[in-house]
Amino acid sequence: MRRIDNILSYIYPITIELTSSARNPVLEIMLYCGKYSLNSEYTNYSFGSLHTLFVKTFRRLNLNWNPINTALILGFGTGSVAEIVHGYKSNCMIDGVEIDPKVLELGEKYFNIKTLKNITIHCTSAAQYVSECHKKYDLIVIDTYVDTNVPEEVETEQFIHSLKNILNSQGMVVFNKFVNSKTSRNQLPLLKELYGKTFENLKVMTVMSTGKIFIAQKQPE
Repeated sequence: MRRIDNILSYIYPITIELTSSARNPVLEIMLYCGKYSLNSEYTNYSFGSLHTLFVKTFRRLNLNWNPINTALILGFGTGSVAEIVHGYKSNCMIDGVEIDPKVLELGEKYFNIKTLKNITIHCTSAAQYVSECHKKYDLIVIDTYVDTNVPEEVETEQFIHSLKNILNSQGMVVFNKFVNSKTSRNQLPLLKELYGKTFENLKVMTVMSTGKIFIAQKQPE
């Protein structure tokens, strides 16, 4: 980071790198108040408003972190959610799934994700990882997006059922559903129905005006 960029970033956001990938036509590293963030064309991917959303979400949930030893983050980005989880439970073992290798490249360059402890990163799709997974998790966080859109396969009954299969008893799913259009608003009733059919305990929270947070918990077996 150049010293002049760091100083100016406290006055206004600075674009440090503008690039693209096969999945994201716009990927932008911004520097603001001395901190990097990753943005797509229309939304924040890591360490910006998204980070704020999950900080508020976990604060509202007020979880007992003692039994949470394993976590899966679908839509790892550059590690924003992982940082929050480790803030609560530093020795939690995390698997991060990110489909875009360019995002991971930027994560290594600007966010030092290779040095993160207790984290294994998988470059694949959320749907493929979940369908082939043989591990069990205490916490699953879903933040899979291509810009502002959730991949269709992540909102299917099959995918949601697979999530339950890889949860430990009393494990929890936290799904961030961005709502920015009539189409995405119309998807909410079906999503509630699908999650409600699969999980015994479901609540939907409004944490920020940008969308809904689905909290689904598996009951003791």
